[in-house]
Amino acid sequence: MNGYSEVSHNGEINNYLRKDLDAKATAKNTACWNLLGKVRTKRTLCFSLYTALELCGVELPRHSTLPQKDFYVTVRSKGTRSSLDNVDYRIWNAKFNSIAFSNGVTCMHPMDAWIQFAQYLNLTELVVLAEALIRRYGYAIEQFTQRLTAFHRVIGRARCEAALKLVKPSDSVQETRTRLALMLFGLPIPQTQYGITDSENGYTYTVDMAYPQYKVAIEYDGDHHRRFRKQYVRDQQKRRRLRQLGWTVIEVFADDLWNTAKQRAFAQEVATAMQIPLPGRPQPSCRVLIDGSLTINARKGEYRRRKQAKHNKASQH
Repeated sequence: MNGYSEVSHNGEINNYLRKDLDAKATAKNTACWNLLGKVRTKRTLCFSLYTALELCGVELPRHSTLPQKDFYVTVRSKGTRSSLDNVDYRIWNAKFNSIAFSNGVTCMHPMDAWIQFAQYLNLTELVVLAEALIRRYGYAIEQFTQRLTAFHRVIGRARCEAALKLVKPSDSVQETRTRLALMLFGLPIPQTQYGITDSENGYTYTVDMAYPQYKVAIEYDGDHHRRFRKQYVRDQQKRRRLRQLGWTVIEVFADDLWNTAKQRAFAQEVATAMQIPLPGRPQPSCRVLIDGSLTINARKGEYRRRKQAKHNKASQH
C-alpha cells in the first residue's frame, strides 16, 4: 500500500486528542480525590454530568443550561447534599449505574450521564455527546435504546429518542456539528469518512464528508490540525490533488459553526458548490432538528400537570 492508504485518516491528530483526554481524566480524578477529603459524610459521592465525562475521558458537549462549576455531583435526595464550594448538586432518584476507580473516586456510568444530560442539552449537543461516547467506548445505538428503556422516568426522554435517530459514527465533535448544520438547512445527509480513489496513482484519499454525486468534499480544519506539520502537509496535498481531480473541497472552521447565522452561511456555501438551492429547512426525515416540542424545558411541568389532571378526574368520580 502507498500514499494516503498507509496511514489512518487523521491518525496523528486523533492520537493527540486521545492522549489529551486521558491526561485531563487523570487530572480530574486527582482533583475529585482531593475533594473527597473535604466531605464530612460516609456516603459515596457520585460525580456526574461534566465531571463524569471528564473522568471517563469523553469529549464535552457545549451550550448546556447547567451552571458553571468545577464539580458536578448527583444525589438521590436533598438530605444527602453537602455545602462545598464550586460543587453543583443534582437530585436524580433513579437507579443509575456508576463506575468506581481504584482510588475510591466514583462517577456515573457515561451512558447514564448521557441520559441525565437530556434535560440540560439541546438536541444537537445530545447527538454530539452520544457520538463522542461511541467514539470513546464503541457503544452501539441499541445499547443507548436499551439503557433508556430501563429508566421509569427521564426528563428529556423524547429528545433522547430523537437524538438516537440522528446518531452516526463520527471522527470528532466538530464533524458531528458540521453534519447537523448541513442537515438543519435542508441539505442531504453527507457521506462521512468517504474514500476517493485517484485512478492515476491508485491512492485513496479519505475526506471528512462528501457529496459524491456533486463531487463536493468537506473537511473540518481545527487549530490542532496545524500542531502536526506532517499531518497538515498531507491534508493540504490531498486537498490540492482532489481539486485537480475536479472536486470542490470546502474547509470548515469552528467559527463557521458558532451560531445559526454562520451555520446557514456555511450551508449556503456548500449548496452553491453543489449548484442546488438551499432549502432552508430540514428534510422530512430530519425535521426533529426544528421540532419545538423537543427544545429544553418545552415540556416543563407536563408530568405534574398530567398527574394533577389524573387526580382531578379521580376526584370527580
